[in-house]
Amino acid sequence: MFKKERTLLLFIALLLYSILSSCKSYQIVPNGYTVEGDEYFINIDKELAVFLGDDVLKEENWQTHVGPINVSKVDTKYKKVLKHLNYLDTAYKVLFTGRLKGKYSYDILAVINNFPNIKGQKNHLLDLTTFQREENKEGRYFYSTTAFRGQQVLHFVIPFVDKLWQEKMVSMIFLLPADFNDIDWAKDIVLSNVAMYRDRYEFTPSRTEILCPDDGSRSHLDYKIPEEKINKTGYMLMKAYGNVNGKRTLVVYRLMKPKDFYGSFVVCKGDYEINYTTLQDKIVWQTKINTEVDVVF
Repeated sequence: MFKKERTLLLFIALLLYSILSSCKSYQIVPNGYTVEGDEYFINIDKELAVFLGDDVLKEENWQTHVGPINVSKVDTKYKKVLKHLNYLDTAYKVLFTGRLKGKYSYDILAVINNFPNIKGQKNHLLDLTTFQREENKEGRYFYSTTAFRGQQVLHFVIPFVDKLWQEKMVSMIFLLPADFNDIDWAKDIVLSNVAMYRDRYEFTPSRTEILCPDDGSRSHLDYKIPEEKINKTGYMLMKAYGNVNGKRTLVVYRLMKPKDFYGSFVVCKGDYEINYTTLQDKIVWQTKINTEVDVVF
């Protein structure tokens, strides 16, 4: 009797271990971020940008002070979706997951393969022959629609590098209500990425928007991070927000490598709020600058 109980306990322990291990399977690619006021997700390690669409700009998606895009872990809900879509956790990593409000309320996640198929070995990447293929002047992509646990799943795969045995693909997955029928809305977001990746893609993990003419209305925005605040080991972000048409607006941000501490940028004359933050949007230092007053270096 004791032996049977011990065998049962061992079986339960192994089952629990298997379940817990599977829940930890899908990993996030490190060093990804989004910036409030910008439409792109950026991953430094993969040197990759993903266009997210206009919804990520909406204030309602940033009211929690956390932001709508998650780059810290893959929740169980999304792991189940990835398994449903036949993503091997050894072959793919997750770029981000998120929940956005806009024209629709929806979940979004992006995935990238770790390495290409290997000649002479069994393919580990998705079988794209089971997808619908679309090709136009912007480029080509593959997609499928399916249902999963009461939601409609729009699944897009975008070739980033399309050469045989060198495949690199970015997947965008949208989870929407079961009665969703506006697939062109999702395709527009995907096509923006297809066009961006199509030819001579250049990784640009920074943004600048000059919203005034070059007629004397421009000036330089200079900043210098205090010595005691400088991150000497990790990546940081410098973000500048100004008042544009009565609204707080992102006008410039820069990815800062370890030990970076100063910079100068052309902007419209005026007052700016400078935030020096981690990739996770934690403010380490901030100040206000008027572009008509020089920063002393």
